[in-house]
Amino acid sequence: MTTTTTRLARTTLGTLAAGALAVASATPALADDRRDRDGIGAGEIIAGAVVIGGIAALAGAFDGDRDRWDRRDYRGDRWDRGDRWGFGGGARGAVERCVRAAENQARRFGGYRFADVIDVRDVDRRRFGFRIQGRIEVADGRWGGRGRGYDRGRFTCRLDGRGAPLIDFDGIRGLR
Repeated sequence: MTTTTTRLARTTLGTLAAGALAVASATPALADDRRDRDGIGAGEIIAGAVVIGGIAALAGAFDGDRDRWDRRDYRGDRWDRGDRWGFGGGARGAVERCVRAAENQARRFGGYRFADVIDVRDVDRRRFGFRIQGRIEVADGRWGGRGRGYDRGRFTCRLDGRGAPLIDFDGIRGLR
C-alpha cells in the first residue's frame, strides 16, 4: 500500500474505534434505571465486547509488522521456505511436479499428442524424497483406426529434490 493509502486506512480505523468507544460509553447512560436490578445485562456485555474489539483492532494496526516476507530465510541464490528437500510446497508441490513431468514425458517421448494424469494413487515420503504413483491416459489425437489411438496405464515418479523427476511408465505402448 502506498503511504497515503496507509495513513487514510489507519485514520479511518482510529476514528471508527473512537466512535465505537464513545457509543459504548454512552449506552449505559441512556439505559432505563427503573428496571436495573444491579446485575450485568446483555447491553453491558455487548458494549464491553465492542470496546475490547476496538482496542484489539488498534493494536493490530500499529504492531509494526509490515512485511510478512521478512520471515523467510535467503540462502545463496534461492529463497528457503523451510522445506529441507527443496520441494516448494512439500508433498503437494512434489505431486504437482511429478504430474507435470509424467504428462510432458508421455507427450514428448511417447509420441502422443494428449496425456492426462487421471489419478494419483499413492504418495510416499521416503528418506531422500518422494515416490508418487498414479494412472495416466494418453491419446495420439487420431481416432478412427489410424495410429495407436488411446491407451491407459500406470506411472511411478521418484523425486529426490536434486534434479528432474524420474518417471517409469507401465502398460502404455511406446513408453517405459
